[in-house]
Amino acid sequence: MRFFLLFLLISTSVFGQDIVPGSIIPSIALDDDQTDTYALYLPRNYDENGSYPVVFIFDETNQGALAVQQFTIGSELTSSIIVGANFAIKDSLKTGLKKTEKLLNTVYQRYAIDATKIILAGRGDGALVASAGAYTTQKIKGVIAVNDIFLDNTIFKKNSGMKLTLISGDENPNYYKLRGYQNILRSSTSFAGYYEYNGGADWPEAGFLSAAMVDILLTKTTPQEEVQKYYDSDLAFGELLYKQRKHLSAFSFVQDLRKQYKGRVDTDSQKELLRTIRGNATFKVKRSRQTSVKYAEVLLAEDFQYYLNEDSKNSYFDNLGWWSFQMNDLDAKIDSTASHDQERKASIRLKGFVKTLVEDKYDEIRQKNAKIEQLLFMNVLRTLVDPTNQQAFINAVSLSAKEGDENAALFYLEELLKSGFKDYELLYNIEGTTALRIGEEWNGIIKAYLGKSKFYDD
Repeated sequence: MRFFLLFLLISTSVFGQDIVPGSIIPSIALDDDQTDTYALYLPRNYDENGSYPVVFIFDETNQGALAVQQFTIGSELTSSIIVGANFAIKDSLKTGLKKTEKLLNTVYQRYAIDATKIILAGRGDGALVASAGAYTTQKIKGVIAVNDIFLDNTIFKKNSGMKLTLISGDENPNYYKLRGYQNILRSSTSFAGYYEYNGGADWPEAGFLSAAMVDILLTKTTPQEEVQKYYDSDLAFGELLYKQRKHLSAFSFVQDLRKQYKGRVDTDSQKELLRTIRGNATFKVKRSRQTSVKYAEVLLAEDFQYYLNEDSKNSYFDNLGWWSFQMNDLDAKIDSTASHDQERKASIRLKGFVKTLVEDKYDEIRQKNAKIEQLLFMNVLRTLVDPTNQQAFINAVSLSAKEGDENAALFYLEELLKSGFKDYELLYNIEGTTALRIGEEWNGIIKAYLGKSKFYDD
């Protein structure tokens, strides 16, 4: 009987579905109840008597087939099986890992998988599950983490042979987190690669995912013919990026090929393409602009970290004006069509960075039994960095009322309603507002936005 690593065994069938190599099968049931399904792609040369690498994909959504589509080029290049979960990875990490275990067990028994070449890939919350899944066994070959990762140093101690590739969208809220890991891990033999792609809301281009698979599967024992094939594919993708006028991405991608293939194949074509990109006038302008934008971006990110620590510790309400100005400035650069694209992207990254930074600090303070004043400051700051955070407005109302500042409580009540809040009953159950919510001003504000109130309704 076939068995899978340290996971429990589950015996299932494919329910009579015809599996055609070279075609995406959008939905295959995991078991008899058919609640959870997965999408599948078998390489064209698939033979059930063979043994193939496999990539298990976990996404923030339940669209496994779309994720699998992005990996098909890599599948044919490396003769790998691609499996995409059709269940959303948005629950707790524990729940996600439980579903992951079931998927891996089932698929391992159904197809001709090489147990030494198992890759876990994920995007967003799915990347957290994929990277956390690598801690459960020492047999995972590699992890491809897109736009997020769950990581600590023990993973490489437990599994010294595992490889990790990070991919980040240049508008990804976790951009700084992934860049930080890149800087920390760049000297590790387990770190296989880092790529940046345009955007962040979707999966990266198939060429990046194909390159990430090669990063993990390429070894010293890989046959020369395969190494040449991998090199030719990566170089072709670099040329495509250049032709699409993605000059900075093309330069970074092609530059890294030398480190990957030096001494394995003739890299003269890589050198020639790199010279071509360097000599391009548009590239020179973009690179110069990137340098200045990055410098300003790093300085502002450092300011955010410094002032957050100082202001949160001292409940420095007087500095909320600075925070408001910075958020408005970032929003203006994001929304303005006149903004330079690199400046716009930097603003998107900084806005996401600040939101995460402030939420993490708030969670830290909450666990320390903080004073009302400090909690109030943090909730007001949360509303400034994310005006859609309705719970922060509710907290600000409650804490202001407890502090005896009725005007502030009424102000944040109105700001809450301006954000589109519609829960009528909850407005009359906010902690600490018993006296306020039977008053004329409280009810007048609610009636102005919701058309009714419980008291003083004429």
